[in-house]
Amino acid sequence: GQHAAELPPLGEWVAATDERLPEWLRPFGGDALVAWDDDGRYAAGVGIKRHDEHGWEIAVGTEEHARGRGLARRLVATAASAIVARGKVPLYFHAMDNEPSARVADAAGFPDRGWRLLFVLPRAAEG
Repeated sequence: GQHAAELPPLGEWVAATDERLPEWLRPFGGDALVAWDDDGRYAAGVGIKRHDEHGWEIAVGTEEHARGRGLARRLVATAASAIVARGKVPLYFHAMDNEPSARVADAAGFPDRGWRLLFVLPRAAEG
């Protein structure tokens, strides 16, 4: 079976409502897995989208000043291992043209299986 990459674990689980976190992490609820920089500022983080009782999607973001250090791949691998330990299935999606996210996915143990995600968006209210 497929397993998360064996990378050194990284991050601290903090409430998604923590005021030190960027706005994009707040809507996930629960806890976010966060890496801080040497000055204690937010550097990178993972939010977990709990789609249902089985599939939990990992969303990751790294601040500009902290990119290129492998933080995202380590956070994603750490989060994936935590999700598996809870008996859930970790999911990772990215746009086909998002090469940095594709590299993170591959390095963290999420191989490209060639799947496509198809979905329908709601129509704007008419009238």
